[in-house]
Amino acid sequence: MKRISAVLLTTAAVMSAAACSDNVNTPVTSALAASALRTAPISFNQINTSFVGSSETNDGFEPGSTNGTFDDAEHEDGDRHEGDHDRGPGWSSLMGGGMADVFRGRIAFGLALGRGPFGDLHNSSGCAFASTDNRVTCAPITRRGLTINRSFSYLDAAGAVQQVFDTGTTNTVNVLTTVSGTKVHHDDDTSTVNSKSDITVVGLATASTQRTVNGATSGTESTVGTDRDGVKFTSLRTAGDTVTGVIIPLQNGRPTYPTAGTIVRSMQASVTLDGQTPTMSSRREVITFDGSNTAQISVTQDGVTKKGTLSLTGGELDCH
Repeated sequence: MKRISAVLLTTAAVMSAAACSDNVNTPVTSALAASALRTAPISFNQINTSFVGSSETNDGFEPGSTNGTFDDAEHEDGDRHEGDHDRGPGWSSLMGGGMADVFRGRIAFGLALGRGPFGDLHNSSGCAFASTDNRVTCAPITRRGLTINRSFSYLDAAGAVQQVFDTGTTNTVNVLTTVSGTKVHHDDDTSTVNSKSDITVVGLATASTQRTVNGATSGTESTVGTDRDGVKFTSLRTAGDTVTGVIIPLQNGRPTYPTAGTIVRSMQASVTLDGQTPTMSSRREVITFDGSNTAQISVTQDGVTKKGTLSLTGGELDCH
């Protein structure tokens, strides 16, 4: 399946505030672009983000789906919902493929279960420390037309620089990642992407009882190609998020969900079919953790704002 692209929403006008509802009144002029908000831009699986990203070609949206057929993307509950092809993620699902498991309490902690949430943020082979910037920089990796660059900073609990990651004493890790390049799909559609992430996690040392996460990501994806009906299209999709003060307690042998902090996620899509008027859609999601197993959420799509709760134990947006 083709993946369609998008432009980062930096502000969103609040036109109304109400409880979440499945009644979605997406303007006809933005319906095609709204559907493109359901998946994250290509390359988002390579950066550290709250979006559930992918670099594959079968997880995206195809412009021809507006003729009444569904694309291959599904909601987080595993079901396709009536009207998905013309209304985007709606008010009962998160955009961009949903929210990464690490932010929803689905990563366990313990000696036999790995190092818990964000415990894998360290380099492997092909990386070297430089005293000029006190970072461990890795050699670029190219995969299917995309080039990935990563570098790491390690600090112990006292704030001293470490040249290598130590499973016992490294307490703070910062990871910078960039992804750029051009991806040619199986149907000869072409997507050009440019994305980056900057994430810092504190509380990785053995004695830590919680982890604190701060970070930001951004990315753009532009695509040119032909839809399933043989119509040429161009698209632009931009997405990004900001993670501020997200705290995840650690309990041996079991996952825990965040108890504080916020995540602000935004996307904007522009899709143009040959010979037709461009369509545009934008969305902003503000998720606030309050210590319970649900998070407060405010969703603004195309100027309309609704509020509700987001289950952290497996459900979706709760509008009751």
